Formats: sequence, C-alpha cells, structure tokens
Amino acid sequence: MDQQKDEQSQVEVNVSVNQSAELASAAARPQKPWIQRYGFSLIVLALCLVLGYFILAQQNKEGELPLQGQGAEFSYTDTNGENVTLANTNGKARLLYFFFANCPDVCPPTTFLMSQVQDELKEDGVFGDEVQFLSVTIDPNNDTTEALKDYAERFDADPKGWKFLRGDEKETAELARKYQILVTKDAQGNFGHMNLIVLLDKDGQIRDWISANDYIEEGGDNLSPSDMAKKIKSLL
Repeated sequence: MDQQKDEQSQVEVNVSVNQSAELASAAARPQKPWIQRYGFSLIVLALCLVLGYFILAQQNKEGELPLQGQGAEFSYTDTNGENVTLANTNGKARLLYFFFANCPDVCPPTTFLMSQVQDELKEDGVFGDEVQFLSVTIDPNNDTTEALKDYAERFDADPKGWKFLRGDEKETAELARKYQILVTKDAQGNFGHMNLIVLLDKDGQIRDWISANDYIEEGGDNLSPSDMAKKIKSLL
C-alpha cells in the first residue's frame, strides 16, 4: 500500500516537473511581434476600408444620375464657323437642347431658363471651363448663322460656354431620335419637338433627360434654375 502511494507521488512529481519545464520553455521562447501575428488580418481590414471608401465616394459623386448610355456622335457648325462635335466637347458636362428660333411656345422660355442656369454656373466659376450648353436648331433652313447669333444675343448667351449649332435638317431629326427626342414636321412645314434637355457627363454618357416643362410651366414641380445647376454640378 505504501509502495503504491510512493509510486503515485512520484508520478505526480514527474507531471509537475514536466509542466513546469513546458511553461519555462514557453516563457523562454521568443514571441512573434504583433505585426507578424496580426499582419494579414490588418491588411484585409485595410483593403475593406479602402474599397468601402471608394464605393461611397462613387455613390456621392454620381448621386441619383445613373448612366443611361453613350451619347450619339454629331458634327455641327457654330455661329463662328467652327466645327463642334460630341468628342471635341468631351471633358465638360453638357446640356444638349433641340430647338428652333421661330418656335412659338416652349423654346423661348426654355432658352431663358437655360440663361438663368448659365448665370448660376458663372457665379460658381464653372461655366465654359467645366460646363457647356449646346443648342441645336431643327430648322437650319430658316435658322441661318445670323439668325442664331441674334437669337443667342436675345438671351445673353455667353459664347464662352454656349454654342448655337446648325447642320443638315434630316440628320438633326435623326440625331434627336437617337437621343430619344421626337422631332416632327407637318405638311405646312411647322415643327414640333419634345421639350427635353439632354444632360451629358464629361465622357459623353447620357445621365438624364431634363423636362424643361417642369421648370417653365405654372403649377408644375416648381423647380428652379438652381435645381438644374445643382444637377449639372453633380457631374463635375
């Protein structure tokens, strides 16, 4: 009996000695720096933060103006005889408006609205440098270069950032259709068109169709020139 107790005590002593030796060995073993132990996790966390910031920045930049498709290319002549295309105006946000100078109803108030937006953007220092307006006549036979110059002057259009353009009548009607704007002409030669302004970003992507009637009609959405200017500036 005493022999069994002695053997059990010896086993307990051996176990205790072994545990002490293991603890001493662990304590003596050099510990890895925290950067080595947690480095991979920190890298993953940093990448997630960068990705999240990038996504948030893109959402804030684009706001509520999703990409609607690439704008159709065009080539027109402005009132100075210079060629104006979609490509050579890239780098600026643009308003593209189809109109005609003898329009009896929506074109004059819409052009006046655009002149008010122009003034807002000039105050912000972006008109001409970062934003450009392009007004394309659908009636080039009557809207001569001189007629367009007179029309532009009536609305104090700043040529630094506002081009009045003319080209072939049929090609212009087809271009308007590509921008999802209907242009009509009856047997008497009277024109009609949807009163929409196309908003293009710096890359020539369509970002919105702005209903000018929401701004110029009484009892509409009561939108102001500042609202349109804000929408344009969201693309800068």
